[in-house]
Amino acid sequence: MFWVELLIVLIVIFIGVRVGGTFMAMAGGVGMLVLTFVFHVPASDPPITVILIMLAVICAASAMQACGGLDYMVKIAEKILRKNPKMVTVLAPVVTYLFTFMCGTGHIIYSLLPVINEIVIENGVRPERPISASVISSQQAITACPISAATVSVLAFMAESEKYSHITIFKLLLVCIPATLIGTAAAAMSVLKKGKELAEDPEFQARVAAGKIQDFANSEKEEIPASKEAKISVAVFMTAMLGIVLMGAFQQLLPAFADGSKLPLVTVIQIFMLAAAAVMVILTKTDSDKVLDQPVFRSGSFAVLLAFGLVWMVNTFINDQSSFITDNMSVLTNEYPWIFIVAIFLVGAITTSQSSTTMIMVPIGIALGLPANIIVAGWLACCSNYFIPCASQCVAAIGMDR
Repeated sequence: MFWVELLIVLIVIFIGVRVGGTFMAMAGGVGMLVLTFVFHVPASDPPITVILIMLAVICAASAMQACGGLDYMVKIAEKILRKNPKMVTVLAPVVTYLFTFMCGTGHIIYSLLPVINEIVIENGVRPERPISASVISSQQAITACPISAATVSVLAFMAESEKYSHITIFKLLLVCIPATLIGTAAAAMSVLKKGKELAEDPEFQARVAAGKIQDFANSEKEEIPASKEAKISVAVFMTAMLGIVLMGAFQQLLPAFADGSKLPLVTVIQIFMLAAAAVMVILTKTDSDKVLDQPVFRSGSFAVLLAFGLVWMVNTFINDQSSFITDNMSVLTNEYPWIFIVAIFLVGAITTSQSSTTMIMVPIGIALGLPANIIVAGWLACCSNYFIPCASQCVAAIGMDR
């Protein structure tokens, strides 16, 4: 029955990825229908903790976007890059990493790509160099950001398991931030001399002669100053994120109760993010209904749907077959942990989503009883959605490089 149920789960995931979009979550419902009604597998509880954290983070990030905070951050990035145009191949991925880290979504790359492209054309640098490295760095930063959907999912899954409850957000970041920053630097250095210089490239020169390349250097742009509301929203969001990290680093700061227990960090994230959204709305006098119309809210809602549909199905399968997994597969993966890590990389490349890969594979690692260091190291491999260049960020980058 293990292999039958596994086949059903894999088929559902494959069809969901093939159709794409929110259908991946809907397909999870089909898988649940087959598992429960046809094979009488007991349904597990949906990942409520993960869903609640995601909703709180999405609310805060969308509120910041509604206040103009994301646009303000893009303007700061543009100023940094324009002051150091000759270093753009190295600097663009680092700036993209930092801004993704600060706002918790890789979708900020869509706003940065036109800026990067304009600066490199002005300075005669091949666009493919900083653009390709920036796409990868924007994905690496997701697993270093304390409030991204992927990170909060890992924390929530580990918090629910007694064996891994010692893995705090601070311990996670001590591994993830240096690892992903080194990866970002390596990606930038690897493309530093990629391809011919534009002045020596006949294809590029032919496009310039044909008028297919816009001369950004001669174009004048009116700079619109950032609003006070935008600055306030960014400050509030960053303060809340810093507070979460401090709570994770210094457990004594957490509220203690009469029974001796302390407020779980996953609950702290929910409280801080919802409170941050409320403070932004109050201080900037922004219409709270605008939060629902923001692109960040839309993309974040997709991750919530995945957690509800797809992850619910995977967890139901794991719970039903936990003894088989533990007795048979854990021996193999404990002896050869690279199998688990490679599996995460491949799932990440196929699903093109860190959050969905996290929600599928981390519970499997926990069910296998793998050491925490292997699960965390393997989880970082979920940023492989650039491997098959069909992710939205890759498609946007390809379209930007004319």
